Amino acid sequence: MDVPSGYRIALDVMGGDHAPLAILEGAREALTAHPELFLHLVGDEKRMTPILKQMGMTKQLLDRTHIVHSATVVTMEDRATIILKEKKDASIRLAAQLVRDGQADGLVSMGHTGAAMVASMKEMGVLPGVDRPCLASVMPNMTGRPTVLLDVGANVGCRPENIAQFAVMGSVYAEEVLGLDRPRVGVLSVGEEDGKGSATTKEAAQALRDVDLNFLGNAEGRDIWNGKFDVIACDGFVGNAILKSSEALAEGLISGLTAAFMDSWYTKLGGILALPALRRFKAKLDYAEYGGAPLLGVKGITIIGHGRSNARAVKNAIRAAFTASQHRVNEHIQRSLARILAQASSGPS
Repeated sequence: MDVPSGYRIALDVMGGDHAPLAILEGAREALTAHPELFLHLVGDEKRMTPILKQMGMTKQLLDRTHIVHSATVVTMEDRATIILKEKKDASIRLAAQLVRDGQADGLVSMGHTGAAMVASMKEMGVLPGVDRPCLASVMPNMTGRPTVLLDVGANVGCRPENIAQFAVMGSVYAEEVLGLDRPRVGVLSVGEEDGKGSATTKEAAQALRDVDLNFLGNAEGRDIWNGKFDVIACDGFVGNAILKSSEALAEGLISGLTAAFMDSWYTKLGGILALPALRRFKAKLDYAEYGGAPLLGVKGITIIGHGRSNARAVKNAIRAAFTASQHRVNEHIQRSLARILAQASSGPS
């Protein structure tokens, strides 16, 4: 079908713990906030249509949507590869096919992370020069500037060149989508000194020193939160452990502080006085602010959100997808990798 000009995003409406309601609410908020946005709503039409009517979507907003019916959804209990045979018509795969066929510029899903990665790589393919696509998480830090941590789960075992590529792709994303000028890049290690770390991290760091990148050296775990680096590269096993533990820690901090303030009438009074500060603190730790994790290195834009995402997170994930499309992130990644590969092949001058 022909769709209006603008930024076209395929939204997996059936993915996520609160689908389809929260996904459609986020879609409405995104359409309202961004007049240049067009959404393919991919999912069960019989479930989506009454919700859209109940939400009171205006004709102007509905005119910027297109329903793509899919009665099949990948559940969290399914294996990632189920879309290749048993669930070929799952909503996440149909969304990826819209990107492949040029009907959409990117896709957004709050559903099964593995299935979203398989669908993206199967249907879109991988960018030239990319060995392995990676998942990047935008981590809020205490300076107000985000830190891009990658890989956070797409690749468990990595070679030095993989980690170096992750750093390059993360630098492009941080600059083009997050607006960070010449991002400061590091490789996650066990010490800031050049000699610290495994053979893999030391080789990855050396590769990054030899190319035109704002590489500052080794980053330690604390640097994810103190704002010293804008981009930190690591293998997916370590990155995923950091991501999951940080989410749990953030929830624990908020829960613990809330319980402490409810302990007595005196602490309740203190809690009321501290409420504005607590809200600002919670906002800094809120994953919904950035919407989701981009899968970098595929031929198309893929944003994978948290399974528990609410409407605000969905809206921000959609924003991240069309911002990446607007700034032609994949073209920048290709150019950066081609330049760096040329530098590596020519050797030191």
